[in-house]
Amino acid sequence: MTGLLKETMRERADAQTPPTIDVDTLVRTGDRRVRRSRVTTGLAAAGVAGILAVGTLVGPQLLGGSTTGDGVVAEQGRGAAAGPFAERRPTYAVDSAIYYGDTTIDVGETVGSFVQTDDGFVYATDDGRIHLADGETTEEIGRTSPDGLYLKADDSGSLVAWMEFVKGQTPDLVVFDTAERQEVARTDEGTGPAMQAYRDTDAAYVYAVDDGTVYWRNADGVMALDVASGTSELLLAGAGAFDISDVANGHFAHVLRDVDGEDTPIRVSTDLAHPSRPLPSGWEGYLSPGARYISTDQADELTVFDVATRQDVTPDTSGYEFVAAYAWLDDSTVTLIGIRSLGGGEQPIDILRCDVPQGLCEVAVEGAATYSEDGPPPIALPVGERLG
Repeated sequence: MTGLLKETMRERADAQTPPTIDVDTLVRTGDRRVRRSRVTTGLAAAGVAGILAVGTLVGPQLLGGSTTGDGVVAEQGRGAAAGPFAERRPTYAVDSAIYYGDTTIDVGETVGSFVQTDDGFVYATDDGRIHLADGETTEEIGRTSPDGLYLKADDSGSLVAWMEFVKGQTPDLVVFDTAERQEVARTDEGTGPAMQAYRDTDAAYVYAVDDGTVYWRNADGVMALDVASGTSELLLAGAGAFDISDVANGHFAHVLRDVDGEDTPIRVSTDLAHPSRPLPSGWEGYLSPGARYISTDQADELTVFDVATRQDVTPDTSGYEFVAAYAWLDDSTVTLIGIRSLGGGEQPIDILRCDVPQGLCEVAVEGAATYSEDGPPPIALPVGERLG
């Protein structure tokens, strides 16, 4: 998953006063990070919710939840042998606390970015150290670049992937199995010492993990590594780090460049060599686990499309000036962050749970954190990227 947030909110807030950034000009001149990274450029905020003294953690008000029933089990690959965190619930982190439904896990240090697997949460700290937390223990399992803190995991299962950067060496793709608690793949195929983590550069970058395959970028383009067999395949030569947003159930959410080098709207294809036609709008998107729906963002607007029919099926988010999708709980339920007003001052950030077929959203977490235009990001979301 990739982005939708701080720049979006600042752009909307600026709409209340004379604008300070000409976003259209930035887009035309190729500043793809401003245009494309909305959730993943973060939330500047002042408040930290739910952290009390003497190590006691109290989460924000959860509406209608319970320890076993406040989330939805994703439909893909969840059987009796699934791990203790196979259920996907509305999830976020504030400071050192990961809030998983109404369960709170304190990892003892600030969470810079994180993802969920069936066995726990893999998180990165600001210095690039990567850890696995399972609610009982926390262990360091690897390192990545502090630039972005990029982690990728599937919507179900135990695989998590990242790029390891060591000064003077070529970057390594690392794949870790959180059930086995061990590294299961490592390769520097096609990478070079000049490749970096930051997506606007010549980046070595993991796009997604899907059904046992890791999709990543080296100097050649989009690579697909089958973890079980160890075989690797070049899928698309010359691709950039922004070209693929997500992969789910064998479907790619991706963009193409036109003759002028500009990206066309996002599309969902099963074959990158024979892409489907673009959706009506969207620069970046998150696919539901079965690729039934895709949530997209363009020009600060959230849209959810039915992939098969291309119909706009965006649920009702009335009452919120800003919303952004960040994770699917199953093939029909998506979580959003919502801010009722961006007019200035501090505003609470809510977590919404939306049933797409019904077109309805409910508040799952009220006041998860506090948004402000100044200060560090107050919240981390399970998208595997730093928010600011």
